[in-house]
Amino acid sequence: MTKKAREDLLKISEMAQKADVLVSTIRYYTDIGLLKAAMTTEGGHRLYEEMPTMDRLGKIKKMVAKGMTLPEIQSHIEEEIITKKILVVDDEPEIVDFIKDLLSDTVPHQFETASDGFSAGHLVHTFAPDLVILDLLLPGVDGFQVCRMIREDPETKNTKILAVTGYDSAEIRNKIIESGADDYLGKPLDYAQTLEKICKLLGVKANKPVKK
Repeated sequence: MTKKAREDLLKISEMAQKADVLVSTIRYYTDIGLLKAAMTTEGGHRLYEEMPTMDRLGKIKKMVAKGMTLPEIQSHIEEEIITKKILVVDDEPEIVDFIKDLLSDTVPHQFETASDGFSAGHLVHTFAPDLVILDLLLPGVDGFQVCRMIREDPETKNTKILAVTGYDSAEIRNKIIESGADDYLGKPLDYAQTLEKICKLLGVKANKPVKK
């Protein structure tokens, strides 16, 4: 059966143009495992997802700028693929504990927490999370501002954001998405739904079924 190319995927030349790199660079990085093609057509053409590939190329560029060798970069990328960085921003300890318990033995991760918007802004840069689970009602800078801050900064704009709100209405949901969140959850949090959304945003599968 012939593989039909997905319309949302980019050819290697299109990906190179988007990322402002040589086609040969993307081809080489793919060959050595630093990049992953979303699919290969029947004719052998590699196709790429734009956002994950752009994000990975950005990280590789930063590591090259730091003087890291290719083997060092490969080792770092392999570790990064396995272990995801998750930042939970919430001033309710029970929510933080809920997510800690949820992630235990289900998703390999590094975990950091912040209880206000100012601390969150600092950790977004120093911890460099793959995913921010963000309560929208925070002391100091509110969650909507934190969302916009993450999206407007070139260094953090590709960070995934899962917003959490106790006021689940159409108006709030629209405001959440407009502020830059990738998805949202209404309180009280549900185990299965929360894990499903975390895994979807991180592009991983849980190691074991979530407990009920």
